[in-house]
Amino acid sequence: MSVAGRRVVAVGVVAVVLGGAAFVGRSRLAGIRTSLRTSSSPGVRAYELLFGGPLGRYYAGIAADCAGMLAGSPAPSILEVGPGPGHLAVRLLTAIPDARWTGLDIDPAMIAAAHARLDRAGLAERSTCVEGDVSALPFGDASFDLVVTSFSAHHWPDAAVGFAEVARVLRPGGTILAYDLPAWWARIERGSDGLRAGLGPFPNAVVARRHGIGPVTIVERLAATRG
Repeated sequence: MSVAGRRVVAVGVVAVVLGGAAFVGRSRLAGIRTSLRTSSSPGVRAYELLFGGPLGRYYAGIAADCAGMLAGSPAPSILEVGPGPGHLAVRLLTAIPDARWTGLDIDPAMIAAAHARLDRAGLAERSTCVEGDVSALPFGDASFDLVVTSFSAHHWPDAAVGFAEVARVLRPGGTILAYDLPAWWARIERGSDGLRAGLGPFPNAVVARRHGIGPVTIVERLAATRG
């Protein structure tokens, strides 16, 4: 091969390498944008560090709340919207031994992390992880006994549509339990009504303070039953 030919090949190799690096960079950046939009973190590892451990007490309380709502329901079917890396899912399936759990998240990295966590906990057989959007739930009408979502609703682009979809997939008499930051935070961060958007699809919904410090509410809880 001539010197000129070798130069052409070398330039081509460099172009491929640089192009691949740019592609990986853009792909990673897109993933970071998705994570920031859906979980206020740049990725699964950051979420685990920032929220996984510190929110352990909250997840334990939510699991107990759900178990109480499902008391007496044989083999209940649970949908968790926005499960992240699966912390609440493990607690739910442990607290309700005959339940089946389905988790839906828009972030594929979170879905993969949740599946891995449930597998490590020996709970994979009773769980299903689905990538999807709350505004178009890929489930039939009246599919679940309980829908739970925690610290997710304020991320939904159209929370009213999301809650309407939740109402659709709940069985008659089924329950929604939604936990989230207060409405003022949802408006600041996403311009969303947060849990208040659930008052339309669920006329009997009650939104109340769940946790707070003094007069400042940190976490609210929406509870409702589908008629």
